[in-house]
Amino acid sequence: MNSIISDAHIQVLKFIIPILQKHDIDYHVTGGLAGNLYGSQWFLRDIDIEVAQKDMEKVAELFREYITIQPTILVDEEFELLMMTLTINDIDVEINQAEDVFVCHQGMKVRLDTDLSKANIIIFENLEMKVQPLIDIIKYKEILGREEDLIDLRKLA
Repeated sequence: MNSIISDAHIQVLKFIIPILQKHDIDYHVTGGLAGNLYGSQWFLRDIDIEVAQKDMEKVAELFREYITIQPTILVDEEFELLMMTLTINDIDVEINQAEDVFVCHQGMKVRLDTDLSKANIIIFENLEMKVQPLIDIIKYKEILGREEDLIDLRKLA
């Protein structure tokens, strides 16, 4: 067992990732899980996955029985993005559209230039998955201004 990524998170990944792959859905894992896969020691709350805009409806259909928050445009103090939340075995999975994502920084909206084709392939627990590049995670955290996250990530870079 991995000390940071729980068995419950691993089981959810082993459920979701093969479905995405089987249906040729363009994706990458991001957020805290991606950081953990690169070596960060963040506490993992949920699983964050970005998918291509063209695949959002397909993802919603494939996982409809697990949707706890329907696809919606989330606008808050940090983000503006199209997302949905799944709950699988008590683990939340936040899936958002990779394109047209905005991060709020110092009162301004900054568009993230997410490119799913640049994902790294990482094998974890015998599961091959696409993961957002570490440099892109660092750029995103810099825009957000989350210094506590950046300290950890810069050590890994």
